[in-house]
Amino acid sequence: FYLSCLSLPRVMHIKAEHGQKGTGVEVILEGSDKPHPHCIHGPALLFERFSQKDDPVRFFACSAYRSRKECSLYVFEDKPWSEDKVSSRRSVYNNERTSTKWYIKPSSRSKHVQAIRTSNQYFCKSCSSFIMDPDEPDMHSDHTTIKTSYKSVTNPTTLLYALTANQGNAQFIFSTETSQFLLKIFTEGGYSHVVCIGTPRIHEMLSTQSKKISSLLLDLDDRFAQFYPPTSFQHYNLMANYFFESSGHEYLEKFLKKGKKVAIIFDPPFGATARVIDHSLDQLTQDIIKACPDTLAKPTTFWIYPHFLSKHVKESSPTLQMCHFPIEYENHPVFKAGDSYSKSPVRLFTDHPLDAIELRGDLFRLCRKCGYWVPRDVYHCGKCGGCPTVNRASRHCDTCGRCVAEAYEHCSECVGCRPIPHHCKPPSVCHRCGDTGHKRRFCPKESAKEPQKEADGGVMVEGGAKGESKNDTGTGKYFTIYSEDKKKELRMERKRQRKDEKRSKKASLTKKMKSQ
Repeated sequence: FYLSCLSLPRVMHIKAEHGQKGTGVEVILEGSDKPHPHCIHGPALLFERFSQKDDPVRFFACSAYRSRKECSLYVFEDKPWSEDKVSSRRSVYNNERTSTKWYIKPSSRSKHVQAIRTSNQYFCKSCSSFIMDPDEPDMHSDHTTIKTSYKSVTNPTTLLYALTANQGNAQFIFSTETSQFLLKIFTEGGYSHVVCIGTPRIHEMLSTQSKKISSLLLDLDDRFAQFYPPTSFQHYNLMANYFFESSGHEYLEKFLKKGKKVAIIFDPPFGATARVIDHSLDQLTQDIIKACPDTLAKPTTFWIYPHFLSKHVKESSPTLQMCHFPIEYENHPVFKAGDSYSKSPVRLFTDHPLDAIELRGDLFRLCRKCGYWVPRDVYHCGKCGGCPTVNRASRHCDTCGRCVAEAYEHCSECVGCRPIPHHCKPPSVCHRCGDTGHKRRFCPKESAKEPQKEADGGVMVEGGAKGESKNDTGTGKYFTIYSEDKKKELRMERKRQRKDEKRSKKASLTKKMKSQ
């Protein structure tokens, strides 16, 4: 599970799921003038797949779902959809979205919510919708139905089945202890308005238990629309900062009109890369500041994320600090409530003052130098200038320049600290120049824009690692940019070579088995 939820840094730099060495994918957030295609989950993101052997390939894919089995959208950038096709597909997906059993028009939602709260209706958990028609129960005879009450309809997470697919919604509900902890922060922090993104349990508690704090839920799961009026819920995709209803921005502005101190809390899927989340959050924050330029300061951020991805959060949002309280879920198979502090690696990253968050109990102690609460086994590091983010005894590694677990030792072959014993792996290399010590996006030898010399079927551009130049000027390294026909020819040649290799391996294996 840890491997499935690893999100990678700054650019979505994912090592191939199939384990292919030297392969990666990154998200291109800016620089493309092509129209982004849409799927039912909103506008797509632009990705670039790269490797040390093949030329980079750019394509559009779903921004919300991280598996093509869940959403099959896949469009090459050099074969983009036209504006007319983008518009027509948006209309198709919008019609499909509005034809679900639980969809209710925004203009009718307030009346519907009042009806379900004042009268005890039946709710079909199998269909995720209310049974409003007297003749409709016959259609749900083999389904799981329940008679609702005011308490249940104001706490819809108790009625709806959670969408827990890791490659999709990854809908895991906070435990009671975690929810009370976050609610206490908002109450004692004096927040007047809280924007809850993908955190329905927090929205429920703020709506039912706090009269001084207003809450707005933004979620990809549109089933919540049947439980809340449009002033309390909007269908929203965080990865693309996209409101599915055209009136979504208007309701956000209305919600924040009287906001004096605003907080944004979000619990994104851990497979979502930190840079994409931060990019969307910046856009949403700018929208919030524009909505109330005179009365509203920058909102306080509460980002739920695993502590082993803390360096990616720091790269994206340097002002955020990690609170050591373990975030737990009631329906997660691993990160659920338990007696051990290390049960859940999920933490809270925030720019709310950490010295105002009190963590009492046997598991924590107050660091006098930092001024905030840390795990009892964690001690202040003078070289790092703070307490490490690990939740166990640690020591400072001068070679790595950071604190690591006490049981780790520095490995020169792995170029990092690793547990003892471990299997050494070669350090990652730059996909542009093949050197270690930096990643592709920080490569000092980025390809020059001007072609330097002709190549077979293409041009040679300085700065790459595809081949060596006879002329020893500049870096002396070049890679080849081929024409489209030449690329196609080379791809077919590689495909034939792979087939031949498979045949030879199969033949040798058959021969070996016969000899045995």
